[in-house]
Amino acid sequence: MPTISQLPVATSITPADELPISQEGTTHSVSVGTLLAGTQPAIITETGRLLGRISLGAGSPESVAIGEGLTLKAGTLAASPLDLNILPQQATLSINDTALVDSGGGLARLPLSTLRGLYSAGSNISIDANGTISAVVTDSGSSGGFSITQLTPVGTIASSDLVAISQNGTDHTISYADLLDGLTIDNAQPAAPATDTDTLWVAQTSSTMLRQTLAAIWAWLVTKLPSYKRPVLEISSNTTLDGTIHNGRLLICSQPVTLTPVALNMGSGFHCDVLNLSGADVTLGVGILTSSGSAQLPSGQTAAISVATYSGGTVVFASVSGTVTQAAPTQAPGQVTGLTATSPTTSTIDLAWTPPSSGGAVASYLVRWSPAGANAWTQIDNISGTSTMVSGLTASTSYDFQVRATNASGSSAWTASQTALTTSGGNYSLSNVSYSPAEGSTFAIDQGGIIAQISDDSASGDGNHTVPASVAFYWSTSNTVVPTTGAQPCVQWSNAGHNLWVQYINAPGMLGNYYLWAVAKNSGGNVVATYVWPSAFTVHA
Repeated sequence: MPTISQLPVATSITPADELPISQEGTTHSVSVGTLLAGTQPAIITETGRLLGRISLGAGSPESVAIGEGLTLKAGTLAASPLDLNILPQQATLSINDTALVDSGGGLARLPLSTLRGLYSAGSNISIDANGTISAVVTDSGSSGGFSITQLTPVGTIASSDLVAISQNGTDHTISYADLLDGLTIDNAQPAAPATDTDTLWVAQTSSTMLRQTLAAIWAWLVTKLPSYKRPVLEISSNTTLDGTIHNGRLLICSQPVTLTPVALNMGSGFHCDVLNLSGADVTLGVGILTSSGSAQLPSGQTAAISVATYSGGTVVFASVSGTVTQAAPTQAPGQVTGLTATSPTTSTIDLAWTPPSSGGAVASYLVRWSPAGANAWTQIDNISGTSTMVSGLTASTSYDFQVRATNASGSSAWTASQTALTTSGGNYSLSNVSYSPAEGSTFAIDQGGIIAQISDDSASGDGNHTVPASVAFYWSTSNTVVPTTGAQPCVQWSNAGHNLWVQYINAPGMLGNYYLWAVAKNSGGNVVATYVWPSAFTVHA
């Protein structure tokens, strides 16, 4: 009987092909189609897919999804590492909770009570059953508690180092820098009168603090006195003497200036020396009593100026060199120049002038005034300085003022009259009402303008202010200096009880940024109130 290997090889198989089979001990034949009838055909699917039946009833295989924690690789279904992100989050922690740990490459559960047992408290530290760590404060005596001597000593200290303090019964720390800054001189108790044995803190060649006596400090100062030189200060313009600037100085006057005292600022005990190298007289201003009786310090001479407060009050005294036997001037002073009248009020006007540049030395000045054009003069004599205030005047009145210099040989001619007007004393005010277009607008040169209204606050609807004699609008490049040229007068009218001043104002004729001003004047032509709009207008090409 031939073996299988001796049979010829079939090149193809059909359902009709027959195969031998043994059935109950007897050899039979069966076709390939009959043999394979009812068997499962080959299933072709992607690698790594799990097949099964997830639906009811008969049917072909279906894909089965792999759940969390499983993987299917090379036909093997295995557990995967746990993804902690899928677990619910615990908001609080209890000693009865359990934590996950890696134990030898695998996950294991660890009770927190066991984790707590891994820690032990050190010296002066306790850990309770819930894991709370606390410091233990004990007596620092011989019972073995905390002692500062147990700490490691240091050789230096930095400003950021901490120092222990107790504040309101609670322990804190403070930096070394803050601790020292908190120690001010007013924390110390007042000392008794100073003595040579009193000591001060000093640092010598290093930052180490040492003590020094006042006697030793004074001995050191004495060695420095022979080399001390007084500061020298040149004066080239009119100067008000001040204790913080001129005390103890040698003042060299290189111009024929005026030195004016303010005893309050100079202080009792003030002293300075004045040397006149200007080639003309230096004027010792009003308030300085001179040994020569003259307010003029001639060129080439000196004056020692001192301030002293005593039972008779405060005196500013100048001891002038070479004046004890000074001869009387040989000629009268020249004419005063530069007379100005400023700072008018309802009853006063300030006058100032320049000393004569020729003639004899001036002993004093005379001032006179009269209502303008009336030639009815009132005179003030013996003015030692080059300025004075005229008082007792009448409000809203123009006055003529004149000054001349005098000495033992005669007087100069009177200056030309300087006319000034006292203020009216009225209660004036201006406040903005409206304007169009708005501030910040732009104009072309000489094109357009503004309709503006201003209130003088004088009607019952506004207030109780005085009505000005006139109001005018001005353009100005400054919002601080009151303009004096280019006035555009306003029209006065009343609207619902409000006293208003109205005008159409032409735009400026030059490029730039301009502020709009309203300026009120009284009957004497003095400015009594102003208003300036906050934002500038722009004029462009």
